[in-house]
Amino acid sequence: MNKIKIVLLSAVLALTLCACGPIHTPSESEQRRIDTATQIATGKVIDCLNEFAHPEVVGMDYTEMTYNELSVNAANMYGVDADGYVLATAIESFERGIQEAGEIVKVNTDTAKATIDGNEIIIDVEVACEVRYADLQIIITNDNYDHAVVGAAFNTRYTMTEKMEKAGLNTLIGMGTVFIMLIIIAFIISLLKPFVAVVEKVSSAIKKAWNEFKASFKKKDKAEEGIDKAVEQIVKNETAESTDAELVAVIAAAVAAYEGTTDTSGFVVRSIRKIKRQ
Repeated sequence: MNKIKIVLLSAVLALTLCACGPIHTPSESEQRRIDTATQIATGKVIDCLNEFAHPEVVGMDYTEMTYNELSVNAANMYGVDADGYVLATAIESFERGIQEAGEIVKVNTDTAKATIDGNEIIIDVEVACEVRYADLQIIITNDNYDHAVVGAAFNTRYTMTEKMEKAGLNTLIGMGTVFIMLIIIAFIISLLKPFVAVVEKVSSAIKKAWNEFKASFKKKDKAEEGIDKAVEQIVKNETAESTDAELVAVIAAAVAAYEGTTDTSGFVVRSIRKIKRQ
């Protein structure tokens, strides 16, 4: 039994080692870029963003500047190369983080970690604040000459208990919002009931009128069909009667001609003469 356990543990360890990729050791050039980016992040960028998050310190409000003005001021005052929009977004993140964690008391530059991710170098720096710790993440271009800041964020640390409380609060808020929306929808539906009844009555009246209209057309068609049949029958009868009368008149005229008398019907019987042609 023990041998089976040992074999299984060995297999698990072997699979774990196979899943781990090779550890990348930065080259001399890469390490130089990492060191430069770390120095810029810990020595310039953090101070720049932290002070711009306090307008009373720098004597100007970044929200009243254009992106170009913010970029120029950051370059002139702190030597930070960054787009104005990137700076504005990062300063907003610092403002929210400071409200949650308190003012930055110490920047732990000794524990800063930097990794290369394609064309970017990501620097993670731990800072001690008045209320709690936080992690600052600063992203700088991976270049020997262009060290532009392309992103930065202030991430406040929370204990597991605080995270659970926050998640529970968010769940309650979400459920409460759903229930409130359902109540509002039910109230709106209750207000619409009279209108629904009116619409149903109007729809029923329209449907009834339409059915009556269709029925009247059907009656008219049947009446016209009956009239047509009656006319046809009358025509047939008159034709038959006129044919019989004409036949009687012809016979009477023939009899009168034979007897040498005159027929009152108006028909005249003539003899047929043959013409001899030479």
